[in-house]
Amino acid sequence: MTITTAGSAGSDVVIVGAGIIGLACAHELIRAGASVRVLEQHLPGAGQSTRTGGGIRLSHGSEINVSLTRASMPFWEGFEAEFGVDPRYRRTGHLFVTSDDRHDAFLRTQADWHREAGVPTRILDNARMKSRWPHLGALGFAVGSHCSEGGYLDHHSVIFGLQQAVRENGGAIHPGTRVEGLHAAGGRIGGVATSTGDFRAGVVINAAGAEAGVIAELAGLCIPFRSRRHELLIVRPREPVPDDTPWLIDMDAQVHLRPDGQGRALIGGFLGRDDEADPRDYAREHSAGWAGCVRAVASASFGLNEPECEIVEGWAGLYPGTLDYLPVLEESKPGLITAAGFSGTGLMHAPAIGRIVRQIVRGQDPEEIDLSALRASRFDGQQGVAEATGF
Repeated sequence: MTITTAGSAGSDVVIVGAGIIGLACAHELIRAGASVRVLEQHLPGAGQSTRTGGGIRLSHGSEINVSLTRASMPFWEGFEAEFGVDPRYRRTGHLFVTSDDRHDAFLRTQADWHREAGVPTRILDNARMKSRWPHLGALGFAVGSHCSEGGYLDHHSVIFGLQQAVRENGGAIHPGTRVEGLHAAGGRIGGVATSTGDFRAGVVINAAGAEAGVIAELAGLCIPFRSRRHELLIVRPREPVPDDTPWLIDMDAQVHLRPDGQGRALIGGFLGRDDEADPRDYAREHSAGWAGCVRAVASASFGLNEPECEIVEGWAGLYPGTLDYLPVLEESKPGLITAAGFSGTGLMHAPAIGRIVRQIVRGQDPEEIDLSALRASRFDGQQGVAEATGF
């Protein structure tokens, strides 16, 4: 049995997972006066939070994701002042490009509702793109959608700043602690059983990222989480990539590139594949075949790197997500809150998610979004992709 009888609570909240979502939730709850313990089976941020490109993106294909990014932006812009740690936030904006009529129509429709929502988005033809960024003279795409807000930051610095704040303000982080069961009494979750002992709490938060499905199963829940493996490279082209280059996303070939400082670039992309991976057993290193292909495709798409450019470093990670690429955010059972399945948007949305989870814990209606669209029950029927701009 994975659920046992719980006794008295040892803390107000136990959070499973010390990634960016878990730490952001801990930070908000501690600020609200709660006693918090964060359990992490490895080290803080060692899961997927530091295996991404560090993107902060306002240009999304769903109103929910736009709302969550907008609600999170002030946090990122004020991070250094609040935490005393420079997150190295760089504002590049994002430029989605295409020559496909279907993608063209989508970008134009998206730009219309973006502008209605106050998101600075412009549709640019090929000549205007090259005029705005002369060093992108090799771009051959018919149209681009440019959002001037957003960019990237150093996720390692963010994890350091958040865990430091959690500890300094009275929270406890327990690395090397694997959750093996849940405690319950009277139909309410009241703590967890772990590899290092029991932790009682009034509320348990499942922020376990790629392992969120495992925690859900311990509670007898079947939430269709899925993880997609992605790969990233830092490369050094012969000609330095200017820092004012926007984050470039080729929707046709499914490849993307952004500057990484010092003339380097980060390159990634699914290249037409969208494979599900087992979080417990996947290759964490980039593959030589993909590295050769993605550099060649990026070179053809953007003209900023040569196909054989130097690889500085590379890695693979997971986008822990769901069937529609939107998260599950709810009280799944009395005493058990689920905040998982962000499909690559966890870093950029963590500040808003922390506040929403704090409101759920306190029995308040969230201010940022209507949570009804993010309940796991939405998967009971036929479900299509709701977020079409993930990369």
